Amino acid sequence: MTKYEAVVLHDFFVDRLLFSRDLNGLLRSIKKKNSQGGGGIHDVEQLEMRGGNAVNLAHALVRLGTTTFLITHSDESHEMLLRGGFSRPRAELSVKRLEPGLTVALEGRRGSRRVNIMLGHAGGAGRFHPSILSDQDWGALTDSKVVCTVNWSANRYGTELLREIRRRVGRKTIFIDPADVRDRIPRYRQLLAATRREHLIDWLSVNEFEARATARLLGLKSSRLDLVCRDVASALGIRLDLHTERASFTSEGREVYTHRVNRVVPRVLTGAGDVWDAASVHFYLRGFDDQKRIELADQAARLYLCSSSSSTPSEREVLSLLEHP
Repeated sequence: MTKYEAVVLHDFFVDRLLFSRDLNGLLRSIKKKNSQGGGGIHDVEQLEMRGGNAVNLAHALVRLGTTTFLITHSDESHEMLLRGGFSRPRAELSVKRLEPGLTVALEGRRGSRRVNIMLGHAGGAGRFHPSILSDQDWGALTDSKVVCTVNWSANRYGTELLREIRRRVGRKTIFIDPADVRDRIPRYRQLLAATRREHLIDWLSVNEFEARATARLLGLKSSRLDLVCRDVASALGIRLDLHTERASFTSEGREVYTHRVNRVVPRVLTGAGDVWDAASVHFYLRGFDDQKRIELADQAARLYLCSSSSSTPSEREVLSLLEHP
């Protein structure tokens, strides 16, 4: 029997959210202050919170009931923020002495739609080399059911980390959500080529842009999202999850399973993708079939988006919503 159901790595960010009802007005104020040589802009609502795809994913997995080992990084001054919300016995953390990433996110409105603009500095998340992992970490990685690596895009050693994990864990399931690859296209092309040669990953989770970019890089011509999902999965020999605002898809290269999404007015803008991934992994570990798994992942993301407190749902809450939509 494995000690951990999931091992998650690697990124931890400290997120500072700035809220504005009128982003254009705030940007005009910034431009004006700049023309005046600097100065203060008052009454900008702000919130500092724990972030990072790996930390968010691990927290959501634990909340759903998955026994999780998180390998991440922090300096001493932010470690208390990192550890808040994680409790034994379902969660265990291995924290490396690298500074957290830092993000400033501006949240506001563009017409009737809420938008956010994120300014990020990767910090230690950008140089997370496999040599930083300890014997305890490798023991956890080999003594788990699923290895989840996220925010590959932020880490200059992301592919090296995947390659070493594959070498150490053998045929164990490796899940990856690469995050935004738009500024990493050459590296991402290399990752896809390595995946074809070496089978570095078993399970890829992407949004619509990332799915279409992946298809283009593989030379695939599909335009419909269900066919993009199927063809990318087939070309790479993996399971592909594709989640959008309108629908979610999953395929292992032949049949495609689809779930249409009822659109909601979100109360939060960031983190829904991490909750979706967590629910997808959690219900996979619980033995649900692919169709039901993505349906439950959509319901978990929906609960999160509608939460006034950015609260990740429990397994019971997700299953209850499925029974009483």
